[in-house]
Amino acid sequence: MLFTAQAAAVLLTAETARPHSGAWRSLRPGIAVAPASRPAMGLLAPGIVAAWALGGFYSSLGPSLARLIDPHTSPATGGLVFFTLTAAAGLAVHAARRLPAGAASRAGSALLIPGALLTLSGPHLHSLPALFAGTALAGAGFGAVTQGALRLLLPPAAPGERAGTLAAYYVLSYLAMSVPAVLAGLLTNLYGLQTAVSLYAATVVLLALTGLARTVRQPRTD
Repeated sequence: MLFTAQAAAVLLTAETARPHSGAWRSLRPGIAVAPASRPAMGLLAPGIVAAWALGGFYSSLGPSLARLIDPHTSPATGGLVFFTLTAAAGLAVHAARRLPAGAASRAGSALLIPGALLTLSGPHLHSLPALFAGTALAGAGFGAVTQGALRLLLPPAAPGERAGTLAAYYVLSYLAMSVPAVLAGLLTNLYGLQTAVSLYAATVVLLALTGLARTVRQPRTD
Protein backbone atom coordinates (compact mmCIF):
# COMPACT_ATOMS: atom_id res chain seq x y z
CA MET A 1 0.00 0.00 0.00
CA LEU A 2 2.81 2.38 0.87
CA PHE A 3 4.60 1.69 -2.43
CA THR A 4 1.35 2.23 -4.33
CA ALA A 5 0.89 5.61 -2.65
CA GLN A 6 4.49 6.54 -3.46
CA ALA A 7 4.04 5.52 -7.12
CA ALA A 8 0.91 7.67 -7.36
CA ALA A 9 2.74 10.61 -5.80
CA VAL A 10 5.56 10.25 -8.35
CA LEU A 11 3.07 10.29 -11.22
CA LEU A 12 1.49 13.46 -9.85
CA THR A 13 4.80 15.22 -9.25
CA ALA A 14 5.74 17.85 -11.81
CA GLU A 15 8.79 16.99 -13.95
CA THR A 16 11.65 19.46 -13.49
CA ALA A 17 13.97 18.16 -16.23
CA ARG A 18 13.60 18.92 -19.94
CA PRO A 19 12.93 15.71 -21.92
CA HIS A 20 15.55 14.72 -24.49
CA SER A 21 16.53 11.63 -26.44
CA GLY A 22 18.55 8.79 -24.95
CA ALA A 23 16.26 7.66 -22.12
CA TRP A 24 16.68 3.96 -22.87
CA ARG A 25 20.41 4.34 -23.44
CA SER A 26 20.73 5.99 -20.04
CA LEU A 27 19.43 2.81 -18.38
CA ARG A 28 22.40 0.79 -19.64
CA PRO A 29 24.63 0.01 -16.63
CA GLY A 30 27.98 1.74 -16.57
CA ILE A 31 30.62 0.42 -14.19
CA ALA A 32 33.99 2.14 -14.35
CA VAL A 33 36.24 3.51 -11.65
CA ALA A 34 37.29 7.07 -12.48
CA PRO A 35 41.02 7.32 -13.23
CA ALA A 36 41.50 9.76 -10.35
CA SER A 37 39.80 7.30 -7.95
CA ARG A 38 41.69 4.16 -8.98
CA PRO A 39 44.61 4.57 -6.57
CA ALA A 40 42.17 4.91 -3.65
CA MET A 41 40.14 1.91 -4.84
CA GLY A 42 43.24 -0.27 -5.03
CA LEU A 43 44.36 0.90 -1.61
CA LEU A 44 40.99 0.45 0.09
CA ALA A 45 39.87 -2.79 -1.58
CA PRO A 46 41.10 -5.21 1.15
CA GLY A 47 39.32 -3.28 3.90
CA ILE A 48 36.14 -2.94 1.84
CA VAL A 49 36.10 -6.68 1.10
CA ALA A 50 36.76 -7.51 4.76
CA ALA A 51 33.93 -5.27 5.98
CA TRP A 52 31.32 -6.51 3.53
CA ALA A 53 32.37 -10.15 3.86
CA LEU A 54 31.89 -9.91 7.62
CA GLY A 55 28.52 -8.26 7.06
CA GLY A 56 27.51 -11.12 4.78
CA PHE A 57 28.57 -13.63 7.41
CA TYR A 58 26.40 -12.10 10.13
CA SER A 59 23.39 -11.73 7.85
CA SER A 60 23.54 -15.37 6.68
CA LEU A 61 25.11 -17.42 9.49
CA GLY A 62 24.75 -15.14 12.52
CA PRO A 63 21.56 -16.85 13.77
CA SER A 64 23.13 -20.30 13.33
CA LEU A 65 26.19 -19.16 15.27
CA ALA A 66 23.99 -17.96 18.14
CA ARG A 67 22.32 -21.38 18.28
CA LEU A 68 25.72 -23.11 18.17
CA ILE A 69 26.85 -21.11 21.19
CA ASP A 70 23.59 -21.67 23.09
CA PRO A 71 21.26 -24.28 21.61
CA HIS A 72 18.50 -23.21 24.01
CA THR A 73 18.56 -19.53 23.12
CA SER A 74 15.44 -17.81 21.81
CA PRO A 75 15.03 -17.65 18.00
CA ALA A 76 14.87 -13.88 18.40
CA THR A 77 18.51 -13.90 19.49
CA GLY A 78 19.59 -14.71 15.95
CA GLY A 79 17.73 -11.68 14.65
CA LEU A 80 19.29 -9.51 17.32
CA VAL A 81 22.74 -10.45 16.00
CA PHE A 82 22.05 -8.80 12.66
CA PHE A 83 20.23 -5.92 14.35
CA THR A 84 23.32 -5.28 16.47
CA LEU A 85 25.50 -5.23 13.37
CA THR A 86 23.33 -2.76 11.47
CA ALA A 87 22.67 -0.52 14.48
CA ALA A 88 26.40 -0.27 15.25
CA ALA A 89 27.12 0.41 11.57
CA GLY A 90 24.57 3.21 11.47
CA LEU A 91 25.97 4.84 14.60
CA ALA A 92 29.51 4.53 13.23
CA VAL A 93 28.54 6.18 9.94
CA HIS A 94 27.09 9.09 11.91
CA ALA A 95 30.12 9.38 14.21
CA ALA A 96 32.74 8.93 11.46
CA ARG A 97 31.49 11.91 9.47
CA ARG A 98 33.46 14.12 11.87
CA LEU A 99 36.71 12.27 11.11
CA PRO A 100 38.90 12.75 8.04
CA ALA A 101 37.99 10.15 5.44
CA GLY A 102 41.31 8.29 5.64
CA ALA A 103 41.18 8.17 9.44
CA ALA A 104 37.63 6.79 9.32
CA SER A 105 38.69 4.06 6.91
CA ARG A 106 41.73 3.11 9.01
CA ALA A 107 39.70 3.08 12.23
CA GLY A 108 37.07 0.88 10.59
CA SER A 109 39.64 -1.65 9.38
CA ALA A 110 41.17 -1.72 12.87
CA LEU A 111 37.77 -2.38 14.48
CA LEU A 112 37.07 -5.30 12.15
CA ILE A 113 39.98 -7.25 13.64
CA PRO A 114 38.79 -7.54 17.28
CA GLY A 115 35.24 -7.88 15.93
CA ALA A 116 36.15 -10.97 13.94
CA LEU A 117 38.29 -12.40 16.75
CA LEU A 118 35.55 -11.96 19.36
CA THR A 119 33.08 -13.60 17.01
CA LEU A 120 35.50 -16.49 16.57
CA SER A 121 35.87 -16.81 20.35
CA GLY A 122 32.11 -17.04 20.95
CA PRO A 123 31.75 -20.78 20.21
CA HIS A 124 34.93 -21.63 22.12
CA LEU A 125 33.85 -19.63 25.18
CA HIS A 126 30.18 -20.60 24.79
CA SER A 127 29.51 -16.91 25.29
CA LEU A 128 26.70 -14.97 23.66
CA PRO A 129 28.07 -11.71 25.15
CA ALA A 130 31.32 -12.33 23.24
CA LEU A 131 29.32 -12.85 20.05
CA PHE A 132 27.36 -9.63 20.53
CA ALA A 133 30.47 -7.65 21.47
CA GLY A 134 32.21 -8.91 18.35
CA THR A 135 29.15 -8.11 16.27
CA ALA A 136 29.01 -4.55 17.63
CA LEU A 137 32.70 -3.97 16.88
CA ALA A 138 32.32 -5.48 13.42
CA GLY A 139 29.30 -3.27 12.75
CA ALA A 140 31.19 -0.17 13.85
CA GLY A 141 34.09 -1.16 11.60
CA PHE A 142 31.72 -1.80 8.70
CA GLY A 143 30.14 1.63 9.05
CA ALA A 144 33.45 3.47 9.37
CA VAL A 145 35.06 1.65 6.44
CA THR A 146 32.06 2.38 4.23
CA GLN A 147 31.86 6.03 5.22
CA GLY A 148 35.56 6.64 4.78
CA ALA A 149 35.84 4.72 1.51
CA LEU A 150 33.05 6.61 -0.22
CA ARG A 151 34.49 9.94 0.85
CA LEU A 152 37.87 8.94 -0.57
CA LEU A 153 36.55 7.47 -3.82
CA LEU A 154 33.91 9.91 -5.03
CA PRO A 155 35.34 13.45 -4.60
CA PRO A 156 38.35 12.90 -6.93
CA ALA A 157 36.05 11.71 -9.73
CA ALA A 158 34.56 14.16 -12.19
CA PRO A 159 30.77 14.61 -11.81
CA GLY A 160 30.10 12.46 -14.88
CA GLU A 161 32.33 9.66 -13.53
CA ARG A 162 30.87 9.36 -10.05
CA ALA A 163 27.93 7.11 -10.93
CA GLY A 164 30.23 4.53 -12.55
CA THR A 165 32.68 4.73 -9.64
CA LEU A 166 29.89 4.25 -7.10
CA ALA A 167 28.54 1.33 -9.13
CA ALA A 168 31.99 -0.29 -9.14
CA TYR A 169 32.23 0.17 -5.37
CA TYR A 170 28.91 -1.58 -4.83
CA VAL A 171 29.68 -4.40 -7.28
CA LEU A 172 32.83 -5.11 -5.28
CA SER A 173 30.94 -4.76 -2.00
CA TYR A 174 28.06 -7.07 -2.84
CA LEU A 175 30.36 -9.68 -4.35
CA ALA A 176 32.34 -9.56 -1.11
CA MET A 177 29.12 -9.87 0.87
CA SER A 178 27.64 -12.77 -1.08
CA VAL A 179 30.37 -15.03 -2.47
CA PRO A 180 32.24 -15.64 0.83
CA ALA A 181 28.93 -16.22 2.64
CA VAL A 182 27.95 -18.87 0.09
CA LEU A 183 31.37 -20.51 0.46
CA ALA A 184 30.97 -20.39 4.25
CA GLY A 185 27.64 -22.19 3.89
CA LEU A 186 29.32 -24.91 1.83
CA LEU A 187 32.12 -25.21 4.38
CA THR A 188 29.52 -25.46 7.14
CA ASN A 189 27.87 -28.39 5.38
CA LEU A 190 31.20 -30.11 4.81
CA TYR A 191 33.13 -29.41 8.01
CA GLY A 192 30.71 -27.85 10.49
CA LEU A 193 29.88 -24.30 11.49
CA GLN A 194 32.72 -23.90 13.98
CA THR A 195 35.36 -24.71 11.36
CA ALA A 196 33.67 -22.39 8.87
CA VAL A 197 33.64 -19.57 11.45
CA SER A 198 37.34 -20.07 12.17
CA LEU A 199 38.32 -19.94 8.49
CA TYR A 200 36.04 -16.99 7.81
CA ALA A 201 37.30 -14.98 10.77
CA ALA A 202 40.93 -15.70 9.87
CA THR A 203 40.35 -14.52 6.29
CA VAL A 204 38.63 -11.32 7.45
CA VAL A 205 41.41 -10.56 9.92
CA LEU A 206 44.05 -11.08 7.22
CA LEU A 207 42.22 -8.78 4.79
CA ALA A 208 41.64 -6.11 7.45
CA LEU A 209 45.30 -6.22 8.50
CA THR A 210 46.37 -5.92 4.85
CA GLY A 211 44.07 -2.96 4.29
CA LEU A 212 45.16 -1.28 7.50
CA ALA A 213 48.87 -1.77 6.76
CA ARG A 214 48.50 -0.39 3.24
CA THR A 215 46.60 2.71 4.32
CA VAL A 216 48.95 3.42 7.22
CA ARG A 217 52.01 3.24 4.93
CA GLN A 218 50.37 5.40 2.28
CA PRO A 219 51.01 9.15 2.53
CA ARG A 220 48.05 10.84 4.18
CA THR A 221 45.69 12.51 1.73
CA ASP A 222 43.02 13.34 4.26
